[in-house]
Amino acid sequence: MNSIIRCRTVGEAWVESIKSILEGGHNHHDEDVDMLEILGLSVSVSHPELRDSIFERYGDGVVIDNMLKKFSKGYVMDNRPFTYSGRIYDYNGINQFSWLQQRLINKRETKSATISLLYPADNDPNQPCLTTVDAKIRNEKLHLQFFFRSQNIFGRQYANFLALTHFQKKLADACNVGIGSLSGFIASAHIYAFDIEAAKLIAAGDESKIVDKYYSHGPSSVRTG
Repeated sequence: MNSIIRCRTVGEAWVESIKSILEGGHNHHDEDVDMLEILGLSVSVSHPELRDSIFERYGDGVVIDNMLKKFSKGYVMDNRPFTYSGRIYDYNGINQFSWLQQRLINKRETKSATISLLYPADNDPNQPCLTTVDAKIRNEKLHLQFFFRSQNIFGRQYANFLALTHFQKKLADACNVGIGSLSGFIASAHIYAFDIEAAKLIAAGDESKIVDKYYSHGPSSVRTG
């Protein structure tokens, strides 16, 4: 089991994450749906980019577009209790992006430009999968680190990576520095049973295209059909 992924691009990191779970994941379940899971997956990408040929080859454009919107300032989803946009740009009235920017500009060597996306004692069944974002400027580059309490590796990780890279680029530009590494930790890295066969095709490099099944085949609490 490889629980440490180090790659040059976000696309390569996604494929290697898929392979790690297929090879070393343990059987678990989410409500009434089976899945393979690794507890504790570390991922490091040395050269994240806003476009990735692997995502363009395999990814679901609708999922990518929705994820980018979820991270965009002012975006609201009427059918969801929160967006990352709300937790970043309007966390109880605080613009956490601006807070990060000022903290990094005021003290470029800071070790404490870190934000949380969780509300204390929030008992809503829907919680952000991405809970922590940390930024550090080193050698005139902005390095972004993340913590996911949970991540659907096959169905969502690629879109998460793109959205985080866009966020990283926006913050780096605001601080007038370059883009460094993108890295972090996933507490529950998993692939749902209904995605296993498609994940195997991508891991093998076969021609395939993701069909998003999460809201039709996912846990009972999220199924819409």
